[in-house]
Amino acid sequence: MTEAVETLQRPESYSRGIVLVASAGLFWSLGGLFFRMIDDADVWQIVAWRTAFLAVSMLLFITWRYGRKVLGVFRSVLSPWGIVTALGIAAANTLFMWSLQYTYVANTVLMLAAAPVISAIIGWVMLRESVRPATILAMIAVAIGVLVMVSGGLGVTVDVSNGFEIVFGERPGDNPDQWIGDLLAVFMVTAFAFVVVAVRAGRNVEMLPCVVLGGAIACIFASCMAVFSEGIGLSITGNDLFWCAMMGVVQMTGGMALFIAGAKHVPAGELALLTLTEVIFGPIWVWAVFTEVPLEATFWGGAVVFVAIVFNAMTGMRRKHPMPQV
Repeated sequence: MTEAVETLQRPESYSRGIVLVASAGLFWSLGGLFFRMIDDADVWQIVAWRTAFLAVSMLLFITWRYGRKVLGVFRSVLSPWGIVTALGIAAANTLFMWSLQYTYVANTVLMLAAAPVISAIIGWVMLRESVRPATILAMIAVAIGVLVMVSGGLGVTVDVSNGFEIVFGERPGDNPDQWIGDLLAVFMVTAFAFVVVAVRAGRNVEMLPCVVLGGAIACIFASCMAVFSEGIGLSITGNDLFWCAMMGVVQMTGGMALFIAGAKHVPAGELALLTLTEVIFGPIWVWAVFTEVPLEATFWGGAVVFVAIVFNAMTGMRRKHPMPQV
C-alpha cells in the first residue's frame, strides 16, 4: 500500500493532522485581532510591512524545507497559473486589511468562509469543472447569507410584524462606512477564490513560492502608495511594527507551516471543515479583547454562510472515492 494511504490510516497520524490543521485555522484567525492592536499606522503602511514580513519569513521557511532544491522550486512560480496565484494572493492580502479598516472583523472573516463556494463557480466558468447539486444549493445559500450581511451596513432591515416588508433606513451610526468594508471583503474573497482555482489548475505549481511572490508584489505596491501619498511614508512606531510582524510571521507563515504539516495526514474533504476554526475564532478574539460586536445582520448572514459551507463539505466527504491500488 502506498505511503500516503498508510499515513491517512494511522490513527495517531490522523489525530496529529487534525490538531495541526485546526491550529493553522487558529493562527489565521488572529489577523483581525493583530490589526486592531495597531495604533497609528495607515492601512498602506500596514499592508507594506505585513507583506514584507510575510515574504521574508515564507522565503526562509521554504529554504529550510527544500534546502538545495529551493531554486528549482521557485522556477515553477514563473508558470501562468503561478503568476495568477501570486497576483491573487497580493490582492487578497491588500483587500483583507482595507476591509478590516471599514467593517467588523466578523464580517470580513465570515466572508472568507464563502471562498470554497465562489471557487467552485469560478472553476465551473474557467475550467469547465462539474458542480455537484449540493454545491449549487450551497452557492445559493452563501449568496443569501452575504446579502444579509451586507444589508446591515446599508441600513436595510426586514419587518415581519406586519407581513414581509423590506425597510431602507439610515446606515448604522457607529459605523456608517461598514458597507465599504463589506464590499471590499467580497472582492477579497473573490481574489482568494481565484487563488484556489489557479492552484488547482496548475497542480504542478508549488504554492509556497507563490505566497512569497504575492507578498512581494503587495509590499511593493503598498510601499509605493504609502511613499507617494502626502504625509504617510513607511515610518511607523515600534508597537505597530511589532504587530505587523506578528501578522506576517506568526499569523500567516506560522499558520501555513502548521497547515502543510497537518494536511498530508487528513483527507482533503475534511480540510475545509477544520480550517473553519478561523471563521469561528476570528470574531471571538476581537470581542474578548475589544468588545467589538457586529450588527445582528452579521450573525444571521454569517450563520447562513457557515451552515452552507459545512453542508457542502459534509456532502463532499460522504462521496465514495475508489481506494488506491495496493
